[in-house]
Amino acid sequence: MIFQDPSTALNRRLPVHKILRDPLDVHRRGTPGQRGDRVRELMSLVGLPPVLADALPGQLSGGQRQRVAIARALALEPELVVADEPTSALDVSVRAQILNLLLDLKERLNLSLVFVSHDIQTVRRMSDRVITMYLGRIVEESPAAEILDNARHPYTRALFSATPGLLDPIDPIPLVGPVPSATRPPSGCPFRTRCWKADEVCATAMPDVADAGADHRYRCHHPVLAGESTRDLVSQSSAATAAATATSKETP
Repeated sequence: MIFQDPSTALNRRLPVHKILRDPLDVHRRGTPGQRGDRVRELMSLVGLPPVLADALPGQLSGGQRQRVAIARALALEPELVVADEPTSALDVSVRAQILNLLLDLKERLNLSLVFVSHDIQTVRRMSDRVITMYLGRIVEESPAAEILDNARHPYTRALFSATPGLLDPIDPIPLVGPVPSATRPPSGCPFRTRCWKADEVCATAMPDVADAGADHRYRCHHPVLAGESTRDLVSQSSAATAAATATSKETP
């Protein structure tokens, strides 16, 4: 597991070599000499110079601390690593270095990586498959190469519409309505309180999983149609919002 903030995930009283050796000692991996060799190997793997072996976390930069956290996660040679927002606590200049490191390690070690993030563009860059969640529920999953143009769930389309691009101007789909509690979600579809397509069916039943092609699944009673442009969806959402506002004004 690679945690979000390395400054709180690492023991401030332990030097780097001790932090990396702890998992090996706890699980009794190899001899003491082999454990020392493994620590040096881990530091080299994540690009940390040997001179930092005796440094405390407080003496390291944010990027160096996250490299220590990554090395610790790899100490026992896992097949799966969960990275929970691994760059959100880092400066922008350091984020690309850590992301490139994770991609390199993924290829070199044949790792499976679960990358959790709110940064949509980073998710697309890092992932082979993208899963969209709303209030803790999976609403869509798709190959990363297809998710931008072929997303079927309204929430997924709204997320990508709010992501700036280099060539296309941002044209976010407006989402209005209350954000429900994650611990006390509404009946039926959890996204219905903010969805411009929602109706009575959405309030009574959770959508079943539907297929939209190879390895592409979603949960929605009224999915976005194939080929619908973001501009069309913006118009639909704006019209639904205007109609709901007019209805609320007419209600005594």
